[in-house]
Amino acid sequence: MKRVLMLLAAACCVSCGLYSRYERPDLDVEYVETATLPSWQQIYTDPCLQSLVRTALENGQDFLTARLRVEEAQAALQRASSAFLPGAGLSGSADAASRKTSLSLTANWQPDLFGKLRNAKEYARASLQEREAAAQSVRSSLIAAVAASYYNLLILDKQLDISLKTLENWDKTITVLESLKLAGKTNDIAVLQAKAKKMKLESSTLSLRSNIAVAEHNLCALAGIEPQPVSRSVLPQDIFAEEPVRDIPLRAMASRPDVRQAENALAAAFYATAQARAAFYPDITLSGSGGWNNLDNLVWSAIGNLAAPLYNRGINKAGLKIAQAQQEAARIAFRQALIDAATQVADAHTGYLAARERIGVDTRQRDALADAVTKIELMMRYSTANYLEVLTAQQSLLDAELGIVSDQKDLISATISLYQALGGGAAE
Repeated sequence: MKRVLMLLAAACCVSCGLYSRYERPDLDVEYVETATLPSWQQIYTDPCLQSLVRTALENGQDFLTARLRVEEAQAALQRASSAFLPGAGLSGSADAASRKTSLSLTANWQPDLFGKLRNAKEYARASLQEREAAAQSVRSSLIAAVAASYYNLLILDKQLDISLKTLENWDKTITVLESLKLAGKTNDIAVLQAKAKKMKLESSTLSLRSNIAVAEHNLCALAGIEPQPVSRSVLPQDIFAEEPVRDIPLRAMASRPDVRQAENALAAAFYATAQARAAFYPDITLSGSGGWNNLDNLVWSAIGNLAAPLYNRGINKAGLKIAQAQQEAARIAFRQALIDAATQVADAHTGYLAARERIGVDTRQRDALADAVTKIELMMRYSTANYLEVLTAQQSLLDAELGIVSDQKDLISATISLYQALGGGAAE
């Protein structure tokens, strides 16, 4: 026993340099550590959209699977933490012939002299944090996907509404042209061309109705419900007119779920390397037992076991090299995650600003074309304007209306991308 205690004392001295905590490496990439972002409910204020997001979070298979993986990692951490505690057992026996009975208690404990247990625990903790970040990343992506699908549905509704109103205008134009034909002021060609324009728009309208049904089905699939009509509001004219996230530096943020996932993977690789290095050192187990029998005898014993890796040094060397290579790969992946995050933030912010400016320009163009259509229609009735000018003006106005809707779609897409790129939607 004395030799075991001497061995423990010597091992304690050696183990001091075998355990160290993970520290973030210097990656020569500029980024901000944290940012205050509004919640997804503050960004996506539409009540119908919020209801769909909540349904998707309750039913989404990918998110539910990610949460189960978090629970698995939590159990692994609990198991690694329990390894620090001693084990104990109780046993008894009875011999009917000799009427001899005994009861004994055994205990064993493995002191963490070389950091094996601590490294295993920290590896499990880093793995848990990695899976938590992965689950948050899935959550953020799911919220963004539902929002994008929902607003795409509103965009299709808006396009259909514009097309139906334009069809009404074509009906009025055709009625006017038929009256002018009867008065001898125009001919059949004008009426036929106007009707052809209307039929082309009717065909486009049918396609829009089909696209709306498909978009509803896709949105239901994201929400984890069977295909059905989706309750929704009307697309506001000034949606996301103000930048939802202001004064944000166009750099990657370590608070993004995918960036945190990459760093936690690096931390786990760091502790895996430490575990591989600690495998070169022996395992020491202390065990003892004590008992009583019906002969009023008290029996006890204590022993120490030493298991040293004498014949698997080559295997341990290979394991260490593998762990070191995996740690370096994780470091490279973490650095690339930061760069990718910075690029996504910059691209989304640029797209947002460009879409907002285009909306302003196209709105002024639409207003000018609307005035032109009104004046040309009056000229056709009371002056010398011909039907071609009317058809051209109305088609230009329709294109301008649809162009604004397209700009709104780009603005919505850029806003969702910007909010997600900054790490929004990952947590309440």
